[in-house]
Amino acid sequence: MTEPRILHLGQVVVDLSMDIDHLPERGGDIFARRSAIKVGGEYNVIRAARQMGAPIAYMGAIGTGPMADMASGALAALRVPAQGPVLDDCDTGYSVAMIEPSGERTFVSARGAETRVPEGTYEGMDLVPGDVVYLSGYSFCHKDNTRSLVGFAHRHQGEGFPVLFDLGPMVADIALDVLNTVNGLHPIWSLNEREGPILAQRLECRPETGNATEPESVCRSLSLRLDSPVVLRAGARGAWYCQPKDARQSRYIPTPQVHAIDTNGAGDAHSGVLCAGIFQGLPIEEALTLANCAGALSTTQPGPATCPGEQAIRKAAASLQE
Repeated sequence: MTEPRILHLGQVVVDLSMDIDHLPERGGDIFARRSAIKVGGEYNVIRAARQMGAPIAYMGAIGTGPMADMASGALAALRVPAQGPVLDDCDTGYSVAMIEPSGERTFVSARGAETRVPEGTYEGMDLVPGDVVYLSGYSFCHKDNTRSLVGFAHRHQGEGFPVLFDLGPMVADIALDVLNTVNGLHPIWSLNEREGPILAQRLECRPETGNATEPESVCRSLSLRLDSPVVLRAGARGAWYCQPKDARQSRYIPTPQVHAIDTNGAGDAHSGVLCAGIFQGLPIEEALTLANCAGALSTTQPGPATCPGEQAIRKAAASLQE
């Protein structure tokens, strides 16, 4: 029987970043002051889980070509098996980020194999006791991935496997019937303080008490409406966690105070470490505290894949207890 692990059903792509003085005029051309090419997307979640020593497998599609070679090489370097389909008619996708001195980022992305998961890929995937499943809202931007993930959700409803669903910025764009189907897995819904109120409004949540936009109130109302656990991340303010059986008694999860220089990838670090904590059987409050520390510390370094090592994460968590 396959050993249990975290199953990553998100998307790994390649990120091309360029620091520029200004955007070029239409039809123009400029030179970047600095540039970098790195594997990214939800690779950052995978790296964070591995920083905690958790086994994880990438189940998304990989293409054939130079971008796919980079993605496969980065996964292999982390000793992460790529067990999803390999498509021979397209490469892995990539994103070009142009970063101005103000920090403003402008993106152009090219879809690749990661957006074309063949029908039946996830539906046919067998789970074993101890598996933890990671889902990303970005996957539901693409019809092929959506179809396979909806099939997966239908097949495994009611089985009780731990699922983390990081809804992400696409919270306003995913069809409600799709969200309802995924909710049949009773995942832990992870949202930030922008995404939570948007989902609450879409689901017509009515908070019983408190300000309708405050993270704690949003967390409680969403958990009651979804009948699923909810994590509401509020950056330097920490996070709130609710589960349906005691949603009126939300739990506050503290976070270390740091000097943030780049918040890109903080949510991915949080998700990867939270998946690792759940996999390792930690109490949810402890897993969330470690995830908060990982997210906070990741912002002290430039770049998206900056989740620190386990020792630094645990040290930060211990300092919160003192």
